[in-house]
Amino acid sequence: MSYSKKRYLTYLILTIFIMVTPFIKIDGNHMLLLSFVSYDFHFLGNVYNMNELFIMPFLLMFLFIGIFAMTSMFGRVWCGWACPQTIFRVVYRDLIETFLLKLRRIKNKQKDIDYSKTSNKIKKYIGLILWIILSFIIAINFMFYFVPPEDFFEYMKRPQEHLILVMFIFSIVTFLVYDIVFMKEHFCTYVCPYSRIQSVLYDNNTKQVVYNHNRGGMIYPNNEKSIFNVKQWSGNEECTTCEACVKVCPTHIDIRKGLQVECINCLECSDACSSVMGKLGKKSLIYWGSTNSVLL
Repeated sequence: MSYSKKRYLTYLILTIFIMVTPFIKIDGNHMLLLSFVSYDFHFLGNVYNMNELFIMPFLLMFLFIGIFAMTSMFGRVWCGWACPQTIFRVVYRDLIETFLLKLRRIKNKQKDIDYSKTSNKIKKYIGLILWIILSFIIAINFMFYFVPPEDFFEYMKRPQEHLILVMFIFSIVTFLVYDIVFMKEHFCTYVCPYSRIQSVLYDNNTKQVVYNHNRGGMIYPNNEKSIFNVKQWSGNEECTTCEACVKVCPTHIDIRKGLQVECINCLECSDACSSVMGKLGKKSLIYWGSTNSVLL
């Protein structure tokens, strides 16, 4: 199974888990709920009142330490495989724009959509409407972690009495639409602090997306691109310079240049290279490993 299919399966499992969790109860208590109604915290069936919420900072510390530890071992696997930003972008870009509306090709995320065509403009508005609907579902599900679902539906029968709750929902929807439709992957590159923090968490044993220079050849000596087509190779370099790995990259980078802060370890470039090299009877030049790995 390709990394892309494994990723999509992971997204599906995580989405189902997150959507269902607010409705799961253990001994009459919610599995996970920070209630703004009763001012208590439900965790795995246990209920902690407001006076016991001093444990929250420790839980958050363990959460972030866990993410940082995961990054030092497996690189930005969180970003590529579990981050809501990435999942939402995949839903909008790959499911809505590519699969449903045929505005993009799954193997080319770099090519801009031609909106000079009226049909594409109509499809764009359809995609935007679909994402707004999904954004409301996401926002409501997010609120379930703070307002019990049974109470939420009762409140929505009288929305004029719960304007703050309604405002929260519309604010989340507005953010999701702007972030996913207009800001896109620029959020990861320029806004998300984790993309900057992770750069100091790597060491030589951290697993990350690696291009095999020993087999493929140096495309960027001295950080400047010098090889543009296969005819420029002088030895036994195996890179076909098809740039399939570049076209499929959601963050618009060339992994052959080396480790870059934009890389989210989604491994789509590895799948693209595997497809091309597989036709030649060779292994992919891009793999998930560490700088200490032996390059074959």
